[in-house]
Amino acid sequence: MNSSSVVDLYELTMAQVYFKEKREAYATFDLFIRSRKRPFYIACGIDDALSALERFRFTPGEINYLKSLSMFDADFLKYLENFRFQGEVWAVSEPEIIFPSEPIMRVTANIIEAQIAESILLNKINLATTLATKAMRIVLASKGRGVYDFSLRRTQGIEAALACAKYSYIAGVRGTSNVYAGYLYGIPVVGTMAHSYVMSFDREIDSFFAFVRQFPTKSILLVDTYDTKKGILKAIKVARALKKMGFNLLGIRLDSGDLISDSKYARLKLDEEGLIDTIILASGNLDEYAISDLIEKKAPIDAFGVGTNMGCSSDLPYTDVIYKLVEIKENSRSFTPVMKLSSQKTTLPSKKQVFRIFSPCGLMKEDYICTFEEGFDGKKLLKKVMYKGKRLSREKSLKEKQKLLIDKIKLLPEGLKKIDASYVYPVLISEGLKKSARYVRKSIKARTARKIVFFDIDTQFDFLSKKGALYVKSSEKIIPNIKKLISFANKNKIPVVSSQDTHVKCDAEFNDFPPHCVGGSRGHRKLAFTLFNRRKIISYRRVYSDEEIKRIIRHYPQIVITKNTLNVFSNPNTAAVFDLFFPEEVYVFGVATDYCVKEAVEGLLKRNFSVFIVEDAVKEISQKEKKRLFSFWKNRGVRFIKTNRLIREFIR
Repeated sequence: MNSSSVVDLYELTMAQVYFKEKREAYATFDLFIRSRKRPFYIACGIDDALSALERFRFTPGEINYLKSLSMFDADFLKYLENFRFQGEVWAVSEPEIIFPSEPIMRVTANIIEAQIAESILLNKINLATTLATKAMRIVLASKGRGVYDFSLRRTQGIEAALACAKYSYIAGVRGTSNVYAGYLYGIPVVGTMAHSYVMSFDREIDSFFAFVRQFPTKSILLVDTYDTKKGILKAIKVARALKKMGFNLLGIRLDSGDLISDSKYARLKLDEEGLIDTIILASGNLDEYAISDLIEKKAPIDAFGVGTNMGCSSDLPYTDVIYKLVEIKENSRSFTPVMKLSSQKTTLPSKKQVFRIFSPCGLMKEDYICTFEEGFDGKKLLKKVMYKGKRLSREKSLKEKQKLLIDKIKLLPEGLKKIDASYVYPVLISEGLKKSARYVRKSIKARTARKIVFFDIDTQFDFLSKKGALYVKSSEKIIPNIKKLISFANKNKIPVVSSQDTHVKCDAEFNDFPPHCVGGSRGHRKLAFTLFNRRKIISYRRVYSDEEIKRIIRHYPQIVITKNTLNVFSNPNTAAVFDLFFPEEVYVFGVATDYCVKEAVEGLLKRNFSVFIVEDAVKEISQKEKKRLFSFWKNRGVRFIKTNRLIREFIR
């Protein structure tokens, strides 16, 4: 199936958010195995995954289906119509011996492309790695005896059956019963006969003769339909007749019963007859454990047909392959490393490389997971395999991959080749990557901290200076705390929304108050320490679109909202600024408590925001009115905090 709609719904819902909010962001994801349930894994499916990325398209029918869900915006669906993966991919060379936490694949692309790719990449690599690893365990358990894939009838669908034939062949399985896999991949096809075939004849021996007459060089006779020992003797009689025709019986098959005693009996009788080249093939619920037991008990079996347990990887039908964000780049900044800290699911940050170190005798000794910039004396496992959405080299043939894996397995420590290996291969984390992880852990504090906004009300000369036109008495006492708050916000990347009274000479407000904060005058200016270097003024004279405000929020740590009334929410953009910030808590300070601060607090409460008053950074005109307001606000859920405590709690 080549359809690009093989994608989980949440990839598309996240992608629409990225399209609206982070369209220019780039991201790097690592695909790796999370937990250790096998002594080692065989990473496969990489070439299939790369082919899927190259083909990634949404057809008109799929776009219409997505439209019918009534979930996605028209502009996003238009984007999907022309969707192409154009990113960069690094991966290990398929097939590769790999261990948990080591990146099998690294994807760097526009965040929408990288996210949408997740499901198909995991699907391809999970299945292939699961089946190749299981097959390799069975091949190793067979100790050089032939293993054949008999899984077609027991796998979960045709695609799984084809995958088992393909990836088990890479792992060293010698052939498959699956004719379609033979046709597609050039894998040798093998087969014997079914019990139903034997039962369809009046006599067992007649079924054998009929078969060998048709296939004199390829006959493997199934001998356990009725009585296994009698079946073996009948097969020997057929072999004698076949020999007179100039052919040798290829083999007999045991599918049930006591495989140890039956195989020993069969080998004895075959050898007595001089049929030393006639093989014994065993089948029937075999896996690496059963095969290992047969070999340990010296059952003279030459080959194994393995079906269900290999095709379904019955003891571990999946590999815990995951795809996690490790770095992100936004707003022309360099990539920022990220990591997940969930219990038992912690990930490693940053773009990585894996180095494999070998012992003096050439065996694998240990692996190092490093940052991409670090260097080690070892073999680099990750190579660039795709650039701008195009593959950089041809795919190797299955035979080439099989040979490559055979050579790699020779370098695997013997302790890991055991079915119940207790030896744990060392996978070490470099100092550079540890340092990156420590840095990210510290930075995550900001990601998990409450989302807060400081709301700075009218910290202007006309209110805070004794020479100001509308000086708030004793307000100079709160200036040190306001200075602390602004400095703290700047250092800790806390957004600040500041109001700025901005009048013209004939404003109606001057009927009630002396002229003040006239635009361009000294009194209109905010105190210098209350201003960030990067700030954006939002005028009350125009209405900004939500998209404009989003861009302002993303790019400016301070937003200065002008107003020509007491109420900052009279600026038509103020409510949108707070709605789009969506802070968990708003900390209010400035002047005057019983006028402009009051209007700001009431506006926030009306919109259901959680409000804190920094009580030693506000100043009132009337002490009596302040007490009334504080009592009133406290009953409405407003909380009060002092500057130093706020800073201490944030740091903690």
